[in-house]
Amino acid sequence: MDKRPARILVRSPNWLGDAVMALPFLANLRRTYPEAHIAIWCKPHLKDLFQAYPEIDEIVIYPSSFGSLLKHCLALRHRFRMCILLPNSFSSAMAAFLTATPIRIGYATDARGLFLTRSFPPPSDLHQIDYYLHLLTLIGYQVVPCAPVLKPTVAGEREKSILEKQHCWQKNYVVFAPGAAYGPAKCWPPTYFATLAQKIIHEMKLNVLVLGSKKDKTIAQKILREMKDTRGIYDLTGLTSLAGAMAIIKAASLVITNDSGLMHLTVALHRPQVAIFGPTDPNRTSPYGNTTKIIHHPIACAPCKYRECPKDHLCMRQITVKEVFEAIKELWRSSRTCY
Repeated sequence: MDKRPARILVRSPNWLGDAVMALPFLANLRRTYPEAHIAIWCKPHLKDLFQAYPEIDEIVIYPSSFGSLLKHCLALRHRFRMCILLPNSFSSAMAAFLTATPIRIGYATDARGLFLTRSFPPPSDLHQIDYYLHLLTLIGYQVVPCAPVLKPTVAGEREKSILEKQHCWQKNYVVFAPGAAYGPAKCWPPTYFATLAQKIIHEMKLNVLVLGSKKDKTIAQKILREMKDTRGIYDLTGLTSLAGAMAIIKAASLVITNDSGLMHLTVALHRPQVAIFGPTDPNRTSPYGNTTKIIHHPIACAPCKYRECPKDHLCMRQITVKEVFEAIKELWRSSRTCY
């Protein structure tokens, strides 16, 4: 294979967390092809993420509706020499085929080999970052393992400044990310977050900012209803773009998350965090680097793929507020020295 294609199109994963974990793949691709034009092909909700990543030259927005996909793909015909697919879906391979890109590479999943010019058996038992990097290894390139790295955009910093003036939170604050796009099974109970917020506000004298999408508004409201005094906590769910959320996280003293997209954003922004894992396996999706304290107590029925727990949600309920608060205090002491 020609090692110097002029134009490369990379189909991004669709989930925010997976897209962040794909950044080391893009870093290694850039290292392999320093002069190439590298474009990321992503869903609209990931545009802010890739605007904060300097190793790509172009963002191509993948249509949200299937009805417009054919027209979109035809417009991309012959624009790129190579297309690398990070998602495992049949539809992503079909879309790549419709662009008439001559080299189409991906894992041999979902019966999509017909649409790929080079396909490989997917590996098992790899961290998601390594799963993406392994594809480059199979193509024949050397990879250098690395953590994802992001930097807030000017637009994100502007959005943060506006919200800060509106809500007047103090300089030192903790971010809560109590949601998870996959479903409530991955979420620590709102009552626990409420008790934790009270301890942070009254014992550590820090404000708490609750981040998330509009879908997380219900969880945020439950947290606030459980609190006797809501002074010092600010519900920002649904009020920020992804760019604004990145700027707020970057300036945070600490971040408390479930296994979620915002967890992966936090490590890419190099902020200290406590990540709470329940039904998912940290060996597959834990953040790279040394900025995250993971709390996880495996149980017999985990890991599972349920969006909502059909039992008693013990994997999350057994993680106590006291345990998380002790981890926060330890991380707070060390982060004030190291960051």
